[in-house]
Formats: sequence, C-alpha cells, structure tokens
Amino acid sequence: MKPRYLLLFIFLMLACANRNTPRAVSEDFIYNYYQRADQAAALQLCHGLAAQKLKDEIARVSEVRTPGQQMDEMPKIEYEATGEEKGTTHVLFNYKLTIEIRGTTTHTRKVVIQTEQIDGRWKVVNFDEY
Repeated sequence: MKPRYLLLFIFLMLACANRNTPRAVSEDFIYNYYQRADQAAALQLCHGLAAQKLKDEIARVSEVRTPGQQMDEMPKIEYEATGEEKGTTHVLFNYKLTIEIRGTTTHTRKVVIQTEQIDGRWKVVNFDEY
C-alpha cells in the first residue's frame, strides 16, 4: 500500500472512531474549552452543573466576545492525564495543563473533569481547576 493511501486510511479510521466514551468526551472538552477557548463547542459536550457553568460564562463574556468567536492570540496549552477514578455511574479524570503565553511565561493548572452517561451518551457533568 502506498504511504499516502495508508495515511488516508488512518485518518478515516480516526474520524470514524467512537467518541462516545468517558475519556474521549473528557479530552474533546479539554480541546474545545481550554485549547480553543470555544465555550459554545464545549457546551455541546456538557450536562447539568457543567452546562450551567458554561452558560454563565458565555453570558459573562458575551459583551466582549460573540459565541464561537476565536481569540486573536491563544496561549499554547498542553495537557497530560494524571489520574482516573471509575465509579458505578461516572468516571472522574485528572489532568495537568501546561499553559505557555507568548513563549515566555508558563503556568500549570490541575483540572478535574467528571463524566457521566446520560441517555446513552457520555457527558461532562462537572469540571473544576485549581
């Protein structure tokens, strides 16, 4: 198989991968909320308290930014999974975020994301950072 067809096959397999898992939903949330700063996209992955937090945040920033509008200069944000706890009805994920601003200042934050299966779909039901 030619390399370009192999790459195409790999990309198609990734695109068709099941994103309805606790880890996939948690990582999609991090991508949308932290890496892209897109609260509206992150809201689609949420339910309950997490959804309310995002709705409140969207309302607070609506005076300076329209929903879906990207920021002009985004910090570089990388994440690393540091733990996972499985309960009977939920899965809790711990992450360490590394935030680099303009290549000079680096901050780290710890993030906790709680997922739960609701009506057959995994959703982020709460998140917090410290």
